[in-house]
Amino acid sequence: MPSGELPGKRVYTVAGLTAALKGVIEGGFSRVWVEGELSGWKVYGSGHAYFTLKDAEAQLSGVMWRGSRTRLRFEPKDGDRALVQGKLTVYEQRGNYQIVVDSMEPTGLGALQAALEQLKAKLEKEGLFDPARKRKLPPIAWNVGIVTSPTGAVIRDMIRTLKRRFPGVRIVLAPVAVQGEGAAPQIAQAIADLNRLGGLDVLIVGRGEGGGGSLEDLWAFNEEIVARAISASAIPVVSAVGHETDFTIADFVADVRASTPTAAAEIVAPERAGIEEYLAETVRRMAVGVRERIDRHAQRTDEMEERLRRGIAATLIARRRQLDGLTRHLAAVSPAVRLKHDERRMTVSAQRLIRAMTALLERRSAKVGELSRRLAPLTPGRRFADATASLARTTVRLDASMRRIAETRGARLAVVAGKLSALSPLGALARGYALVTDADGQVVKSVAAVKTGSAVSIRLADGTVDAVVGPPAPRQERLF
Repeated sequence: MPSGELPGKRVYTVAGLTAALKGVIEGGFSRVWVEGELSGWKVYGSGHAYFTLKDAEAQLSGVMWRGSRTRLRFEPKDGDRALVQGKLTVYEQRGNYQIVVDSMEPTGLGALQAALEQLKAKLEKEGLFDPARKRKLPPIAWNVGIVTSPTGAVIRDMIRTLKRRFPGVRIVLAPVAVQGEGAAPQIAQAIADLNRLGGLDVLIVGRGEGGGGSLEDLWAFNEEIVARAISASAIPVVSAVGHETDFTIADFVADVRASTPTAAAEIVAPERAGIEEYLAETVRRMAVGVRERIDRHAQRTDEMEERLRRGIAATLIARRRQLDGLTRHLAAVSPAVRLKHDERRMTVSAQRLIRAMTALLERRSAKVGELSRRLAPLTPGRRFADATASLARTTVRLDASMRRIAETRGARLAVVAGKLSALSPLGALARGYALVTDADGQVVKSVAAVKTGSAVSIRLADGTVDAVVGPPAPRQERLF
């Protein structure tokens, strides 16, 4: 807004002019399409992307918020030509205008085809197309899950083919949209739901409204969310999306690719004759396996028997050699030689024992003499006399102590008895007082504690008198 007026002039503040331009630009270009070359594309930690859109003569700053960027079907990079849709806005702090982009498509090769090739290269680099990770289908699929549209002749053909080829098959249908906005999340969610359901042997993921179609019609099966759902499935997946010449990313990720939905049903459900042949072959292989195991067991038994025989023979030879060695040793060491050797050893030992006993007796004799000299002054008669004298002295001291204690305790007892006599209620009764108790044996301390007619006991010095409380006597006034 104008900040003031000068003669013949209209003056704006910077903020006022910027705000006026912002209103004009944003009001006049609320939704525009712009084509140009991407430059300086950068995604920040917030998830927002900032870039410049330029051509040979001009450039335009752009921003794409995280919510819009996550919906891109390709990963932009510098040098790409792109067609963007958004609204123009003014960044007032810098006085710049920019475009806030809601959607972006590559130009040149074609938006969908470029996005397809880019996603295909990304997933192939991650190994999602690797044949080594693809699983074999079970020979007999008793339980089949189908993720497709519930309408159209194709789903009926699939069910009819499954039932005709294998009447015992159980079919679980997860109905989804197979094209249009929101189809890809529905397909991915259905694959996850059937995995959580459990009990299924194989999944068929395809279009139930007729195979083939344009790239746009098949696009739901080129979405990254569907590819990753197929890759994460714990159940083998058969892709049945297009016709013979139509390939989608789902076809590359799936464990098996069928050219048509009906062909997928034929792959999953073999004919009865094929099942019977498979069962017969399985039984034959089992019989051969059992025969081979029996033969291997018999061979192992023979080998164990031979090893046992060789072990016993080797043990007998070793024991025979040991016996021969013992025989030679006994022959070299006869009993007579051993007796002479033992006799010499006993003689030497006896001599050593006699010398040792003699020395021991000498040491013990010397010790006995020493003890006798030490015990001479400690004879029992002397010790008894000393103990008798000590006992007599202790008896005298004990008698004196007992007399002193008795006298002291008697004096204390006389004092305490006097105090008790002075404090005894019986002493008060002897002086003419009485002790009154109620029927419960409680001491009556006040006239208010009894009522007329109450029974009381009056204890005097020489006995107890039972009485009944009468009415109070009339009050008499004293005359002076």
